[in-house]
Amino acid sequence: MPAVITNKGKEIEARRLRGELSEPKYVAWGTDGGTALTLAATNTNLGAPAPEARAVGISTIVTTSTANDTYRVLGTLTANGAKTIREVGLFDAATGGNLFMRATFDPIVLESGDSIQFTIDVQFRGA
Repeated sequence: MPAVITNKGKEIEARRLRGELSEPKYVAWGTDGGTALTLAATNTNLGAPAPEARAVGISTIVTTSTANDTYRVLGTLTANGAKTIREVGLFDAATGGNLFMRATFDPIVLESGDSIQFTIDVQFRGA
């Protein structure tokens, strides 16, 4: 799944090291299937956010390549109607706030009441 840490996400990372800003743990999904699917560090929102409230994710630190190098958020969203989900984002607030990262993927068709549990990993790597 292609993903990008946004410019605002990079700022959040740096400022969190100083103890500033809120943790990016709010998961949202979207239905965008058009040109807005282009991932860019300048993204500030999902291409077409779905109307469901953001899920408050559960965050942990896990190991991918070296000890404790990955920030993980687990969040589950449930569809309030039929829709096709094509993108997910991680925000630093339940509403509004800043887009930390955005990912796009092949369409997932949902009916009302269907859920997706997202596992979002952000791995920190050396130069």
